[in-house]
Amino acid sequence: MPKRFMLATLYALSLTFISAAAHAQTASYCDDRLVVNSFYSAVQSNGSRATSSYFAQVQNRTTKPIRYSLRFAAPKVVEAQNGSIISTLASYEQVTILLGKQQFNNAFGTGTLRQSDINKYTQAVCHK
Repeated sequence: MPKRFMLATLYALSLTFISAAAHAQTASYCDDRLVVNSFYSAVQSNGSRATSSYFAQVQNRTTKPIRYSLRFAAPKVVEAQNGSIISTLASYEQVTILLGKQQFNNAFGTGTLRQSDINKYTQAVCHK
């Protein structure tokens, strides 16, 4: 019995961590009209250095077009969205946006931001 209970507990905990990780990947802005369905990164390496690119999949959740701008304020990021570009999404349209890039002096991109960190450094503003 104790072994079954322990396995059930471990299974329940793993489901909790999985759902918490999935929840951390999303964000909503502008009274839930604009959402980020996913934050992710991609690492490219030349064998000695690596570049990590950070992305957000942004979606309009309304039946009307929405004007917005994004700002990505992570430290040591180049080519970052700074909030000055105003974009428009049509009704329920979704786009993938490059938030910024980070350079690393290692081949594996050790130090790349986690999805929760990408979320933390991303801000959106909706415009009229």
